[in-house]
Amino acid sequence: MKKTVRSEDIYRLHFVASPQITPKGDKIVYVRKHADKKDKCYYSNLHCIHVQSKTDTDFTVCGKHQDSMPRISPDGRHLFFLRVKDGIPSLRTISMHGGESGEACDLPKGELKHMKFAPDGKHLAVLFARKREHIPYEKDKPREPVCREIDDLFYRLDGHGFIDEDPAQLYLLKASGGKMKKISDAAFDIGNFSWSPDGKYLAYTTVDKARPELHMEEEDIFLLRLSDKRVSKLDKPAGPVGFLHFSPDGKVLYFSGHFHPHHSWGAENMDIHALDLETGDLKNLTEKLDRTTDMLTLGDITPSFVPQEPVISEGKMLFTVSSEGSNPLYSLDLVSGDIGHILEGPECVISYSASAGGKQLALHLAQAERPDEIWLLDLQDAKRLVRMSFANDKYLEDVRFRLPEKITVKANDAAIPAWIQFPPGFDETKTYPLILNIHGGPRTQYGYTWFHEMHVFAAKGFVVVYSNPRGSQGYGKTFADAITGKWGQPAFDDLMAVTDEMAGRPYIDEERLYVTGGSYGGYMTNWIVSQTDRFRAAVAQRSISDLGTFFGTSDIGWDLINEFKALPWEKPEKYAEWSPLNYLENIRTPLMLIHSEKDLRCPMEQAERLYAPLKYMGRDVRLVRFPESSHGLSRGGRPDRRIRRLELITEWFNAKQ
Repeated sequence: MKKTVRSEDIYRLHFVASPQITPKGDKIVYVRKHADKKDKCYYSNLHCIHVQSKTDTDFTVCGKHQDSMPRISPDGRHLFFLRVKDGIPSLRTISMHGGESGEACDLPKGELKHMKFAPDGKHLAVLFARKREHIPYEKDKPREPVCREIDDLFYRLDGHGFIDEDPAQLYLLKASGGKMKKISDAAFDIGNFSWSPDGKYLAYTTVDKARPELHMEEEDIFLLRLSDKRVSKLDKPAGPVGFLHFSPDGKVLYFSGHFHPHHSWGAENMDIHALDLETGDLKNLTEKLDRTTDMLTLGDITPSFVPQEPVISEGKMLFTVSSEGSNPLYSLDLVSGDIGHILEGPECVISYSASAGGKQLALHLAQAERPDEIWLLDLQDAKRLVRMSFANDKYLEDVRFRLPEKITVKANDAAIPAWIQFPPGFDETKTYPLILNIHGGPRTQYGYTWFHEMHVFAAKGFVVVYSNPRGSQGYGKTFADAITGKWGQPAFDDLMAVTDEMAGRPYIDEERLYVTGGSYGGYMTNWIVSQTDRFRAAVAQRSISDLGTFFGTSDIGWDLINEFKALPWEKPEKYAEWSPLNYLENIRTPLMLIHSEKDLRCPMEQAERLYAPLKYMGRDVRLVRFPESSHGLSRGGRPDRRIRRLELITEWFNAKQ
């Protein structure tokens, strides 16, 4: 008999990522990761799929290490990749015919962020942040210094910790190996880069300001001429930049971005722009699309915020957007400007690479039907899409679950999309408790992914509803911008409309309504219980309670000035108005606060500021602290802690029935 989805299934699932197809299109190399129960961590290695036979084999050895970032040479003969073992990174190379990998160079202490082959395959450009020389080491691992002297506003980053590296710079490395040669000298981190087709230039992005922390979305684009290291800044309006990509003739530089850098994060679409390198003319190619090219679909099996790399083939650019719960693949005619669908969903294209000429694409695809897999899209054969990896088929043979049902709910003058996850043995003649699950971001989207968390809650006997209220991305700029300066609204009205819709259905027990969410979803959970008593219990995860203190304690808290258009000491009433802590005495809903002790995005104090006064007043409140964990606990935290988190939520809700 098949089992239902369980929290501990995290040990049975395989996580795929980063498909790289050979120039000939005959092989696909990808990353396959799994959770190790004994070691309480994740290990990964590279797999290779032979396209014709669909055979999938280990390409690098399985072991106690993490292999990632595969890069196939333009001639298809060898591959570079990053291996981290015992916390120590190494850059390695291996023949595409297989065999043992070897070290490509003596990698300095630091973090390798990105790498790309030159068009002729003779060199790699490597984006690397070198550890500062004063950082003490012991047995190849950094140790705690006597003290940290902080003189920067941006000095730590969630999931990374203290920034002990120099600004990320570009290095050149011969494909034959050797020593990396530093070729850039930016004052702030280089963010992204691209080779010109002739291999003579590298375009890259960085913030070129005296106080870069205050201008982090004002990225400039530079051209670095490799022959003499001459650097020139390109003329464009201020704004963030995503990908960079040269036209095949090298005369145009395409990039994603927008030109409203001090507006709220995620509210502006990251459009595709064409910059003529000879005339300086700049043109927005996707303005009418009203969708962002950022990958903003959330999941706990599916990675989010994956950097996108377009493909140009036969005068057309292939690219993805976030749209209505999916990440479709579009085609942009670079002459006429016409935009058409290649894959329109409902599915999410997470990342992809192309064979020579762009005839075939290897895709990392997320779907509601199954955990993520690798697919092949043949553009020569009527867009034939074929699944190439079967990493989770054995698991799926042993479990039963229902596919989520998509609905649309009317909320004032807005149409709010939502998905209902039913229990596996759902019987419409019975009544069930309801969990309202709210996403973070805030400007991200729920959508067509196989969501482990939702299936676990449903298997425990709950109906789960998750939606994209106003403030979410994927539905146009106006929709995303609706909560700017007023985080609690109109999202609250939209979420209550979704709850009303569900509570009115005969199979939902109106007396057993529960609410949870993480990050901005945790903020909204706190906000909801401070505004209404309709929910029997709530769980606020990695949440925000006080926007004023968040400004100073979060790793990027000062960005709130772009949301609320004022500083908290200038207009404290503005921050207080939208802080759940300001409505503390209204909170009578039993509340569990789940927080990670090393969460630098929404620091621990945000949970503590709610917990202590509620406990003092004798309210039903509980605080759960996860040590050593960061903001991303639910998606990439230690496996046993991810499992315990899911158990805690369902235990709390069941205890309050």
